[in-house]
Amino acid sequence: MLAIQGIAEAGSGHPGASFSAAEIMGALYFRRMKHNASRPDWKDRDYFINSKAHSAPGYYATLALAGYFPVDEIKTLRKIEARLQGHPVRYSELQKHQSVPGIEYSGGSEGIGLSVSIGIALANKLDNKKNYIYTLIGDGESNEGQIWEAAMAAAKFRLDNMVAILDRNRIQQDGFTEDVMPLDPVRDKWAAFNWNVIEIDGHKVEEIIDALYKASQTRDKPSIIICNTIKGYGIRHMTNNPQWHGKAPPLKHTPILLEELESECLIAPSIIAGERENYDEKVRKAERGGADVIHLDVMDGKFVPNTTFFADTIKKLRHITNLPFDAHLMIEKPLEHIQSYIDARCDIITVHAEACNEVEFLQINDKLLANGISPGIAVNPDTEIPEWLFHHHYLENIDVIIIMSVNPGFAGQKFIPEILMKMSLTNKKLREYGFKGYVEADGGIDATTLQDVYEAGARILVAGSAVYGSSDIHGAIIQLKHTGNVALERRLLKHATKLGIRVDWMKTRKHILIPLAKELEIEEELHAIK
Repeated sequence: MLAIQGIAEAGSGHPGASFSAAEIMGALYFRRMKHNASRPDWKDRDYFINSKAHSAPGYYATLALAGYFPVDEIKTLRKIEARLQGHPVRYSELQKHQSVPGIEYSGGSEGIGLSVSIGIALANKLDNKKNYIYTLIGDGESNEGQIWEAAMAAAKFRLDNMVAILDRNRIQQDGFTEDVMPLDPVRDKWAAFNWNVIEIDGHKVEEIIDALYKASQTRDKPSIIICNTIKGYGIRHMTNNPQWHGKAPPLKHTPILLEELESECLIAPSIIAGERENYDEKVRKAERGGADVIHLDVMDGKFVPNTTFFADTIKKLRHITNLPFDAHLMIEKPLEHIQSYIDARCDIITVHAEACNEVEFLQINDKLLANGISPGIAVNPDTEIPEWLFHHHYLENIDVIIIMSVNPGFAGQKFIPEILMKMSLTNKKLREYGFKGYVEADGGIDATTLQDVYEAGARILVAGSAVYGSSDIHGAIIQLKHTGNVALERRLLKHATKLGIRVDWMKTRKHILIPLAKELEIEEELHAIK
């Protein structure tokens, strides 16, 4: 979000490249790299070399969020005498007015960053340092011969302390990479240069983290992670569109673009729903069907009447997929059991407000944060969010708040319509108090209720019977996602209308709106736009 604000304010910049690499840089700075914003020259730090330096807006946004400089400074992007120029400048005390702390490499000319990384990696080997050098390269810059000279050198010197990350978005300045200069078979090429090659979806943080861990276990050869990404990912009319390689959106569109980035809808199938079958297969079917998250309803037969499964089952399922595991603990005394769910490698763990007090919840929260797990709190249909949650900055450390839309303990229940008002009012209050996480709706979610729930503020949508009660799981997930897309476009149109730029927005968004025109009831409007 910061990147698009900076680009729009500047009237120039590279949104496509910033968005394709957003999850990569986020995973590095917030989940993997050793670094210290208050001591950017810390000798034991890991290095990040941004060789595809035109993704500077996204890089600056990451550094700002990591604490290297004030977030508001992003609005000075590309301004005369500002520190945040179009391409990053290596920081030093001699030029501290032209750069910001944390930048290790002055980028601009393509193809050079990998060579710089080799120099740092060799020096660190000689000094017996244990830190890593992470280098982000683009597929367009991979046309440069220097990339492949560096690839040979890194393999020759067995630089297992460096990891290259290829942002494989398949678009460069002049068009699609495979039209300009085909790069495939890129995996085979790097393997032939004697690199350890890992290929992943570069927009799935869980896959990036797993790949970075695997790279750290490799010995006597450098690693490259090929991240298959999408240029402009996150803004639908910019997605996979070469026009947005280096083009800024109109400043007046910024509020709508920010709303789109905040309105991502995640479908989370609950594996306890549908016919009784082995959970392994349910997880596999959900992943094949395009699910975003796997929802795990843990019931102990005490807090709720029924019993499902516990941490041992989740641990056995973990190897099946890299999709995030969203564990919803409907259990008594969650503090006593929380460690077993941490050990089971859940990604999100939510406990019920009815099952713990403030002190216990804070202890749970601290344990989860210390282990890199997203904390959440859930409330039943008749329970309000605890008042203590709105004080002492607690909301800053919570990623998910579940508002139950059925009574907990049973699968296949009907959605409670009265929850919509509660969800809407709760969401509004949470945002007023600075909550930045997800509101999650759990219970009775299907294609008929999803739009109303989305409008009420929920962005993680737990669907049980709507997915596993269908003979076509893939089709059911596609239908839910389509309904979410229609809800999003309706919301953005409403925002554009409020800002007085409806026609201009529809013109920009036309190719996205045409397939949805009938459902949005805008066929005549679109037809009138030239």
